[in-house]
Order: sequence, then C-alpha cells, then structure tokens
Amino acid sequence: MRKSSAFTLAEVLITLAIIGVVAAMTIPGVIVRTNQQEFKTGFKKAVSVLNQAITMNLAMDNESPAGLTTHADVVEYLQRRMNVMQSGITIAGNTAFYTADGMRFEIPSTTTGPCTEAAPCRFMVDVNGDRGPITKDDRTKLTTGYPRANDTVTIDALAVQMTDSNVVPFGAVAQRTMYQE
Repeated sequence: MRKSSAFTLAEVLITLAIIGVVAAMTIPGVIVRTNQQEFKTGFKKAVSVLNQAITMNLAMDNESPAGLTTHADVVEYLQRRMNVMQSGITIAGNTAFYTADGMRFEIPSTTTGPCTEAAPCRFMVDVNGDRGPITKDDRTKLTTGYPRANDTVTIDALAVQMTDSNVVPFGAVAQRTMYQE
C-alpha cells in the first residue's frame, strides 16, 4: 500500500473556510482605511489648490483676500483661478461650486471680506462632491453643518479658513486630517 502525500478534500475545505473568515474580518477595515486615506489626500489637495489660487491672484492681479468686501467678492475670488465646472449653486442658503476633480466648495452666505488674520473667511470643502458619506442633501449627519471632533460618521466635508495670505484647516477634525498620518 502506497502512502499519498496529497491533501484531503476536508483539509482543503477547512483551510479555505479559515481564509474566508479572516478575509471577511479584515476587508471592511481595509476599505474604511482606504476611504479615509482618500479623504485625507483630497483635503490636502483642496487646501493646496486654494493656496495656489491665492498665490495666482496675488501674482497676476495683485489682489489679496484682504481686499474683498462682499460675499460675491469672496466667491468670485476663489473661482477665478480654479478649474470650476459648475457654479452658481445654492445649498441651504450657501453658495457652492464644483471643480473639475469633483470637489465641492461651499461658502456660507454670511461670509464677507476682508479675509484677514484677525477675521478669516471660513468655508467648507467636500473632497468628493456629492458622493457619500456627506452629500449636499445629507448634512444633518454633522452636528452643526461643520465637522466636530465627536461626529461619528466618516468625514469627507471639512472646514478651512482663508486669511490674507493662505488657507489652512479650521477646527480639530480638519487639522487632524491634514497633519496626522
């Protein structure tokens, strides 16, 4: 009688079942981490694009955010040097526009200039536009319309503030998203 060195069907099925259970436990976590990294990268890009817009407005028009006086001035100033695909949108009384990469920038109707260190202009950036988890029609998931540290949902809409020289993250969640690995 010869002894076989192959695996039995039962051994193969048990091994596949174990691999399936491990995959079922780890794949959701990997997907969440991947989405969070996508949001972080998108937010960093949004801040960079906004800072480039300020730099270009300063270089080409010699105009800084400190010279803005009305809500319309702030919106036009931001859109001037960005690749805007859709503008003139109103969401919950706020002015919004979309860029070619799918980001939505939402400026509260109360935002007016001048945008300075002493009185920065604050607005929202939704890094993936109308795709979830936070959509333009579903901002009730956030405590106040702006992300808070105790919000329990995945955040893809973050606040920034614009001064006379740059744009930086506003609030603990946005700063953590921008600066922590």
